[in-house]
Amino acid sequence: MQPATPLPGTQDLLFEAASRLRRCEATLCGRFEGKGYAEVIPPAIEAADVFGPEAFRALDRSGRLIALRADFTAQVARIAATRLAGISPLRLYYRGSIVRRVAPDSGPVHERLQAGCELVGAAGPEADAEILALAAASLHALGIRGRISLGSTGYFSALATAAGASERLAAALNDAVDRKDLPTLRTLCEREVAAGKARDAILLLAQPPRPQTEARELLARAETLAPSEDALRALRRVSAALAAARGLGAELEVDLGEVRGLGYYTGIVFNLYAAGSPRPVGGGGRYDTLLGRFGDPRPAVGFSLDLDALVPLAC
Repeated sequence: MQPATPLPGTQDLLFEAASRLRRCEATLCGRFEGKGYAEVIPPAIEAADVFGPEAFRALDRSGRLIALRADFTAQVARIAATRLAGISPLRLYYRGSIVRRVAPDSGPVHERLQAGCELVGAAGPEADAEILALAAASLHALGIRGRISLGSTGYFSALATAAGASERLAAALNDAVDRKDLPTLRTLCEREVAAGKARDAILLLAQPPRPQTEARELLARAETLAPSEDALRALRRVSAALAAARGLGAELEVDLGEVRGLGYYTGIVFNLYAAGSPRPVGGGGRYDTLLGRFGDPRPAVGFSLDLDALVPLAC
């Protein structure tokens, strides 16, 4: 008999590691509750259509397609739309594990520990700033010096639309922007995007992030290139969030090429970085249409923290 060990992508937490996780969770929960957020505990299993293709799916005995929890935000959106409809604003938080396929069409899965907050029913830049401030305060509460990289999915979507990009081309552009691969981005644009403001604006997405002190210059340049009213509105929302989020207690930068996954984001998006870490330790953004999938048109914005990445860094 082979020894039973955790599956690839999962882990056992023992003794001090488990205690350290619980201490960090307690610190975060205290911070969330101190800002008026209430805990919700969604089920580990949902109807499969709550999640995207990253979810690990199976058939139950009745033949219904179910899925392991792959995303807390989608579950909180369902809860807000079906159990807490009509209550605005809603401030909710969660903690627990998610399970995702490494790639949507692959077999291997990985499990991640998360905690996060969702603000439902608030549409203005003040709500964006509240979430940015709470995300920064969460890192600070753990003794971690953080950096927030702010961008806009809505801006990229508006540029892709103005460029007449197909779904295939939009995905290729998104990938090149995400990797800051200017040569590939330039080749794609020269080959498949007509010369003009849309092409120039897309190429600007590969620029390196600008610190808050220099972000106005970048945003002003982007506004001169905005090929549509939708693009202009998205940029102005980033500017408004930037203005409302002064004094965060974390380094803030603007990266117009910051486009998070999980296709429900509609406006500002951001990634969180610990000082000296090249990989995000959390992130979030605005998702004004997600609750609509469950019959509720309210806007929302939120963030999640990757506890697997943060707990080893916490003091």
